[in-house]
Amino acid sequence: MKNKLNIVITGGNRGIGYGLLNILSRNHNVIITVRDEEKGNKAISDFSSGDNQIDYVVMDVDDSNSVTRGSKTISQIFNNIDLLFNNAGILLKEYDTPTLDTSEESILKTFNTNTLGVIRVCKAIVPLMQEGGRIINISSGMGQLNKMESGSTAYRLSKTALNAVTKILSNELLNSGIKVNTICPGWVKTDMGGENATLTVKDSTNQIVTFALKDDFPSGKFLRHGEEIPW
Repeated sequence: MKNKLNIVITGGNRGIGYGLLNILSRNHNVIITVRDEEKGNKAISDFSSGDNQIDYVVMDVDDSNSVTRGSKTISQIFNNIDLLFNNAGILLKEYDTPTLDTSEESILKTFNTNTLGVIRVCKAIVPLMQEGGRIINISSGMGQLNKMESGSTAYRLSKTALNAVTKILSNELLNSGIKVNTICPGWVKTDMGGENATLTVKDSTNQIVTFALKDDFPSGKFLRHGEEIPW
């Protein structure tokens, strides 16, 4: 890949998204998406100096109009996108709720963000990508059919569907030379993962970045810690 990339990270103001910003802003141009300007200004305040362009765009992945507006702003900042991280996501607090007691509202809300949100962003950003472009969807082992367990039905369904989106896009974008993969970041100490998680944000995002920038970048794969895992 080029020495300096143009990178977009959705949900980049905290957790894994902020960790990716922290690493990638050292050598690359990065735009993060946030839900409001206050979060954006706070997130990039430590990274706004230097030779690399670091910026934010207000974009709510739940809203098609917001994604369209945000992508237009992105296109005015970067003339092309080399790498997209679809990181924005939610986990509603229903871990111990059985499937039959899970509300339709929570399933639809989670699916709208974690799955449809990624599709919306890809619709807007893929036209800004050229051959060699890369997309990484941040998924979860909780969406892995191979080891599916109980609890968090809404979240599991949304991530299993996201994995399917990854496979579909990897096929559909093959002739465009754009590669798409899904990554499970592991159990990370974030607002979502909690304090009992086994990985720090730094540990997880270092592994993600190493994979994202590797020369022999695959497509249509599900990975954890740089290693392919079953769907």
